[in-house]
Amino acid sequence: MLLDHFMPHHHFGEYHQALAAAPAERVFRVIHEIDMRRSPLVGGLMSLRELPARLARRDFKSQGLGRSLEQMRAFGFILLAEEPPWELVLGLVGRFWNLSPQIRRLSPGEFRDFSQPGHAKVAANFRVELLGPGLCRLSTETRVQCLD
Repeated sequence: MLLDHFMPHHHFGEYHQALAAAPAERVFRVIHEIDMRRSPLVGGLMSLRELPARLARRDFKSQGLGRSLEQMRAFGFILLAEEPPWELVLGLVGRFWNLSPQIRRLSPGEFRDFSQPGHAKVAANFRVELLGPGLCRLSTETRVQCLD
């Protein structure tokens, strides 16, 4: 699994899966349209991150964090790896809990080796497994590593 390469060790994690009666290529295309907030962990992290802006009565959506894969990439998530139609891995490094988020823009290689105290790393994957003709398992795993 590509996720294991980028974050073999983590402190918190969440896993979900669902069956899809569709070809792997179609399931993989849909990944790019998924609403990330449907994951309790990802949604919770985003809500926690939005809290300071809400308390300050600022329009958080204008800061770039959204619900789709592309909006999350605009916020600072980086594409760590993609192996269509089987797996896609995203990562984020920074201090997301600050009023003004401090997001580190890193390459995939820098993400894997990043270990600076005072930061956290998040890695999430979407994985498609072929179970039979026209039947796939779509899973997603999110891992969080606190660096001190």
